[in-house]
Amino acid sequence: MIVETQGLTRRFGERIAVANLTFSLDEGQVLGLLGPNGAGKTTTLRMLGGLIAASSGSATVCGHSLGKSDAANTAIRARCGNVPEVPGFYERLSARDNLRFFAGLHRLPDAHRRVDAALDRFALSERGDDRVSTYSKGMKQRLSIARALLHEPQLVLLDEPTAGLDPLATASVHSLIRELKAKGVSLVLCTHSLEEVEALADRVLILDQTVRFSGALADFCERDEGVVIDMRIDALPDGVNLARQDQSRYAFDCAPNEVPQLIRRLVAAGADISSVTQRRTSLRQRYLDLLGER
Repeated sequence: MIVETQGLTRRFGERIAVANLTFSLDEGQVLGLLGPNGAGKTTTLRMLGGLIAASSGSATVCGHSLGKSDAANTAIRARCGNVPEVPGFYERLSARDNLRFFAGLHRLPDAHRRVDAALDRFALSERGDDRVSTYSKGMKQRLSIARALLHEPQLVLLDEPTAGLDPLATASVHSLIRELKAKGVSLVLCTHSLEEVEALADRVLILDQTVRFSGALADFCERDEGVVIDMRIDALPDGVNLARQDQSRYAFDCAPNEVPQLIRRLVAAGADISSVTQRRTSLRQRYLDLLGER
């Protein structure tokens, strides 16, 4: 288990930012971290990365007990890569010098080679000697991810990694997440993009100061509610339970054992059916149902 927490809580004075956080994350999994603004998502990432201490509770990150000792926290930071929402570079230095500085903090062997490889991997080689102050938001984000991966971490913590990026840059980040996952790296993806989580995550953790849901994405979203049928038909037969229609896509409420009879009735009524798929509630709808009262 790469991450396992029990009752992790963080207070700032009298204010509770995160309360009783309990969840787990295995090797090579992507966890989608969701929640409204102020729900404690960034605080959670900072605790997991050993950047701030928990007020109570416990956690094991990359095989080390969080907060047990300075040595344990140092070991956790050495095994985690952090991509903060605001990258935080030395803007007057070049990208190359920034990466060399952070490679030095990790005491990485062959730092010059690693830095050159990172700049090349993220298509920054041609601008590697330019000041970071001249970089666009997308370039700074690519540089931030390059920095996070310099030391080949076991766990990568991503805080809004695609916020403000154009579609091409976003697709590149998504491709990188899939690549890291395939190599066995675990990732926590904090985002407001439900579509991003639906496309990339294995597990989902929904926070609103405390855990509202923690588990497999499929368990959160999957809900058997009938079928969606792509077809052309002049008129529906009487008595079928039509939930909605979007041009040639018809959604029907029915139990699984009622689907064959529904298909026969539609065909008998002259339907030209091109596909039949199980109807499921989207992550967006489940998320809004869960937190809508807020």
